[in-house]
Amino acid sequence: MSTQWFQNYVALSFRIDKVIRKFTESRFVDYYYGPPEWKSEVEAEAETPAAGLVRQAMTLANALPAQNFATHRETYLAKQIIALETVCRKLSGETFTLQEEARLCFDIQPEWTPETQFEKAFALYEEALPGNGNIPERLQMWRKHYQLPAEKSHLIVGFMRRAMDEARRRVRDILQLPEGEEVELDTVSDKVFGGENWYLSNYRSRVELNTDLPTNLLWLMDLVCHEGYPGHHTEFILKEQHLFLEQGYLEQTISPIICPQSLISEGIATSAFDMIFTFDEADQWLAEHIYPEAGIVPFTGQVDRKKLREASELIAGVECNAAFMLNEGRPDSDIIQYLKKYQMLNDEEAQKNLEFLQDPYREAYIFTYSYGHNLMHPWLSGPDRLDVFKRFLTEQIYPSELVKE
Repeated sequence: MSTQWFQNYVALSFRIDKVIRKFTESRFVDYYYGPPEWKSEVEAEAETPAAGLVRQAMTLANALPAQNFATHRETYLAKQIIALETVCRKLSGETFTLQEEARLCFDIQPEWTPETQFEKAFALYEEALPGNGNIPERLQMWRKHYQLPAEKSHLIVGFMRRAMDEARRRVRDILQLPEGEEVELDTVSDKVFGGENWYLSNYRSRVELNTDLPTNLLWLMDLVCHEGYPGHHTEFILKEQHLFLEQGYLEQTISPIICPQSLISEGIATSAFDMIFTFDEADQWLAEHIYPEAGIVPFTGQVDRKKLREASELIAGVECNAAFMLNEGRPDSDIIQYLKKYQMLNDEEAQKNLEFLQDPYREAYIFTYSYGHNLMHPWLSGPDRLDVFKRFLTEQIYPSELVKE
């Protein structure tokens, strides 16, 4: 095993990041806490032409067997490098179908989701939501009921802190977290994301909430579970502890966004809420600790949250289909209408989703959420679900090994 090989792996990721930032403000490297000189050397050098980046990725792949890693670790790293090489080839002008890109970058085989699946979701919405209007009207009414009033928007960080503390308390009942771990909270605007975790290393994260759209407090706990406990923050701190500090896995110190590692992270994050809450528990906690100060009276109608979650999982494929449409060159207006029809969004929400899908070089990223969740769901449905989830939080996993025949 050569330290130089790891330095080359890190350097390639930062060289890609340097080129991609010419096209978007979105980062390619999610976090890094390895030797600081490895990053500073790349920052000081001239930009590497895309063809040179392709050659560097191929050299990394060719040198991988000589590192004598255990078989599983070598397979994991090989898939990471395939993703890096694919991004380099895109930067050099090569084109891929969205299916090819998702397979090479995220180790999955995505398909168009038939609209009949969305019709099943509509039937669930019909059963789950009270009222006599059409489904979009009833869904929008229910969502709007839990929006934080504009005059109380200054309370959101405090609400996030309370929810984050409750999620942390529940996680500590099932997991041992490193001493000194913490999450900073902030709000931002004019971003393509809704919420974001920035891992700062040394067991610290900064979680940001985008306030471009109204804040729906009904999903506050989902947000803090996804970004914090037991989602992204929890995964990152435990892998820093168990993989890097205890086992010396230098590859764990860097996380390229476009790679199989990200799909596993999003699978963990989209499963996080269900690991520590039931809907009734979350609703009761919000009713006791958040809604009174926010001036919200819980909805009095009978809403079946379980069916609503099932419906939302069924329509997760809408954005994936929209990504296929975008890749085919369909007009923005067609995609917005598709999002409005099947996700039942208003114009502003549909436009925001489209902007996320259009973020350069991250067009296939949308698959990480639904495919990550769907791959993990069968593993997290049995009596050993917490033990399996702990494995996902602390071990190297690649997506295709989770496929159940």
